[in-house]
Amino acid sequence: NSPRYMTKAVVSTQSTGEESLKDGVILCQLLNEMKRNAVRKIMTPQGGEKLNTMKSTVNLNSFLRFVQINIGKDNCCSISDIQQGELAPIHDTLKRLAEKFPYQSDA
Repeated sequence: NSPRYMTKAVVSTQSTGEESLKDGVILCQLLNEMKRNAVRKIMTPQGGEKLNTMKSTVNLNSFLRFVQINIGKDNCCSISDIQQGELAPIHDTLKRLAEKFPYQSDA
């Protein structure tokens, strides 16, 4: 029984493909669902444009920094896994995070 934020990530990637993970926006939003203010500033695309490489890298580094601090570098996917759309290591990382930060309803 996956937490709601895991389901949200799966739905996002199924509807838009692994491309949607490469700019780090969904991954950072997912962290903020797991732990409030995990990523304080998420770079987002403006006006339907794709996020540029520099801003995408900022998001990915924010995601990976949080993950490495909380579950360890050895349990974390790499930036190249994300950029190349390698879903298995990303899924494993998110699963470990979900175990550390179980879903808690605000209701």
